[in-house]
Amino acid sequence: MKIFWAATAMAPFFLSGGALYAQDADSAFSIEGYVGAVTDFRDRGLSLSDGDVAVMASVGAFHESGFYFGLDAAKIDTANIGPGNGGNFRTEFFAGYSLDRGDYVYDLSVEFDSIYGDTTQYYPEFKASISRDFGIAFTRVGAAYAPGGRWNNPQNQSFYTYADLELPVPTLPALTVVSHVGRDFRSDVGNIWDWSVGLSLFVGDVELSLSYDDASLDQRAGNGEVIFGARFYF
Repeated sequence: MKIFWAATAMAPFFLSGGALYAQDADSAFSIEGYVGAVTDFRDRGLSLSDGDVAVMASVGAFHESGFYFGLDAAKIDTANIGPGNGGNFRTEFFAGYSLDRGDYVYDLSVEFDSIYGDTTQYYPEFKASISRDFGIAFTRVGAAYAPGGRWNNPQNQSFYTYADLELPVPTLPALTVVSHVGRDFRSDVGNIWDWSVGLSLFVGDVELSLSYDDASLDQRAGNGEVIFGARFYF
């Protein structure tokens, strides 16, 4: 319950903005997002909160043409987990274009990842993905390129590839098995595998999740962890 209340504590701020925006029925934009909390904030299998509870939020504007932009934010703690020491807050600005061709959805985006703490670090990244909903399963494959590296790999190029698979549980449409596997090819340092498997349960606009996340990085940030989470979508 502590996780749930931490997640919903930020809801009024975002909901008030969304409600005002929704009054313009003729707008071609829609506002969507969530507030939530997890027992460990992971990024591609690596912990950014050192195993502590982290509060997070996201808000985005989506145009009917397919263009979108927005911001993700999270409270983190990287003091004891390697590169990026001293970070206690993370933001990620994103913008992109999503093309729905019926069977397949193609997505192109650029993100600007920032970590604030003892110093401020910035990492731009370019992403592309293809997804399809088969009804009995949802799949997505994608790739991301960070020319200046990322928080766990500063000043070294990163090329990340991944695949997601989601399987609804028969007779329980609100419950879904979710899985992910990814490979980060990093210049001048060792490459990293990451993977996760878990369950997602929707109760109205609230998503409750339970997953196991792990990575091949032989450091504290890569230790496997069972993670509980809650998100309130608006």
